[in-house]
Amino acid sequence: MGYQLVIDFSPVYELINSLYKYIYHKQVKHLFLQDDWFRETKRKLAPQFAGQLADERFEVLHRLNLLVWQYKGDQTADAFLSWLQNQPAGDIYELLSPWVRSIPGNLGEIRDRMVYLLAKWNEQYFQHMDANILQALEKDADEKERLLTTLSPIDLIEEATNGIRLEETEEVKTVILTPQYHYYPAAILDFHEHICTCLYPSTSAMKTANGEVGGKMYSLVSITQALADSNRLKILRALNQQPANFAEIHKLLGLAKSTTNHHITALRRAGLIRAHHFGKSTAQKYSLRTSTIEKLGEQIMAFINE
Repeated sequence: MGYQLVIDFSPVYELINSLYKYIYHKQVKHLFLQDDWFRETKRKLAPQFAGQLADERFEVLHRLNLLVWQYKGDQTADAFLSWLQNQPAGDIYELLSPWVRSIPGNLGEIRDRMVYLLAKWNEQYFQHMDANILQALEKDADEKERLLTTLSPIDLIEEATNGIRLEETEEVKTVILTPQYHYYPAAILDFHEHICTCLYPSTSAMKTANGEVGGKMYSLVSITQALADSNRLKILRALNQQPANFAEIHKLLGLAKSTTNHHITALRRAGLIRAHHFGKSTAQKYSLRTSTIEKLGEQIMAFINE
């Protein structure tokens, strides 16, 4: 019943990911790249294009990852966009239909809009990114490919995402694992028919882009901040007894659901707990990652000694 794990890298994934991050920056919180990144990026954009993106809500943008995975041409943004522009709507339908249950009827219009947005974004932002970041992402994917010879797919995904376990189910046949930078430290999961795309946060790319601040220091700050709350300590103590689902943790804390979710997210992104997914984007249960807690003292001393 196990799924096939595919490690995949293309700069096009990050092209799409970075645009998605810009469009939805207000909805996504507690990432390394936040308001300062958005303001700096907006200044680089032509006013007309920035105005267009301010009203853009391109809900199907993430489905492009399924097309990137199937694209076999030159792995550059320009080459992919040229390929996409020349794909008839019927061919796009055939590429998506095995995995996407509901496909809009106006695929030609959607294709044209996607190509326009991504081409402008590439011209005004993405092609000016530090090339070392993309190189780090590619090296990270190569490293995960090597690890796949010694780790099970489930364990490799947990290591890459710092705590997400995609459990084996009959619904998921293939998982595409791809490194990403712009949503660090979050992982982006999208479940389709029998396939899941998982964009994991690349620590290597973060270190390359931000040096010490984006490396061990950020990891330590994330962990220590996650621990500096009594409600989160209650969660850890409860999960040390046995795994629990959201409803059980919510009952334990007696807080609003949004507040409970905030605490769980902080612990998960810090790598202190696991989120167990059974074919759905919402985790069905959580468990304690004792290894992260046991290594914390050593991690602090190693950073101080440096």
